[in-house]
Amino acid sequence: MPHIPETSSSSASAPANAQSILDQLADIKAEAEKNKVQLTPEVKQYIREHLEAVQQKLANREDVTEDDLEFIKTVRSWVMKEKLIKQFNLDVQHTERLSTLKHYGFLNENGESREGDVQPPAFEKAMSAFKPEELEIASYFQKPVLLLIPETSFAAKVRTLDAHKQGMQENNTYVDDIFTKTDSGSDKITGWRAVIVDGAQEMEPYEGDNLDLKFAKRIKNRKSARKPGEKGMDRHRYALLMMEAIRNGDPIDKELYTLLDDDPALSASDVPNADCPLSRKVLFNTVDPDGADDCARFRSSVGGDVLIT
Repeated sequence: MPHIPETSSSSASAPANAQSILDQLADIKAEAEKNKVQLTPEVKQYIREHLEAVQQKLANREDVTEDDLEFIKTVRSWVMKEKLIKQFNLDVQHTERLSTLKHYGFLNENGESREGDVQPPAFEKAMSAFKPEELEIASYFQKPVLLLIPETSFAAKVRTLDAHKQGMQENNTYVDDIFTKTDSGSDKITGWRAVIVDGAQEMEPYEGDNLDLKFAKRIKNRKSARKPGEKGMDRHRYALLMMEAIRNGDPIDKELYTLLDDDPALSASDVPNADCPLSRKVLFNTVDPDGADDCARFRSSVGGDVLIT
């Protein structure tokens, strides 16, 4: 982290907005040092360049501009992002996800992409796909789990899930026809998407989620309650989360099930969902929007907007 100037007694008579900049710089410095934040060389260079300009204005008792204020906002976001990356142990999670991808055959025995497939993103590249505000949203998840989603058809993901059954899994994955009708993509990995999902074993209801309401109303309410940048779950995210859970010997949703409220199969006549009852078989099913069930839950996610190639 580059040197950020401390506030001094001589700044007391500086213009109000200049004093604010000094105070914010000192706060950012303290936050960075407290959390041992390590910023990339590119970020450090950005800070150095802009910091010199701000320091010169403060020395000349000049008013700072909107660009200077935006600089402070950007630096604070970067510090927050790096803090959360460390808090979530995303570097460790990234390594674990690569092992899972290798276990399920998305990568070869050497942990490299197969012929014709795009290589999975390195840690730094995967992290660059997340906005600071997305990581802040993930800090409210019950269990933030990083996933690397290969850009393939859903059918390809189901085949690899069934080819590597373990534990109590006895039968192949059940997939309702609606998932087949709305599928797209190929067997080849044409890119990757980095996402963070709420990966709790069994989800607690979100605040304000009335379990007595019909599915359609609950979904509408949940979408309205989400923060900008917050998403639900779809089949691809759920499949990779389930693979991770199965590989660790404890499938998710053995007692409850997840509504896939961000899936293309969601319609006025179908609500897609998924679970793994009694750990014996993964199900991708649908329920009627006019139905209700207090065993149904939501999972939030962030990221995935950037296709990493």
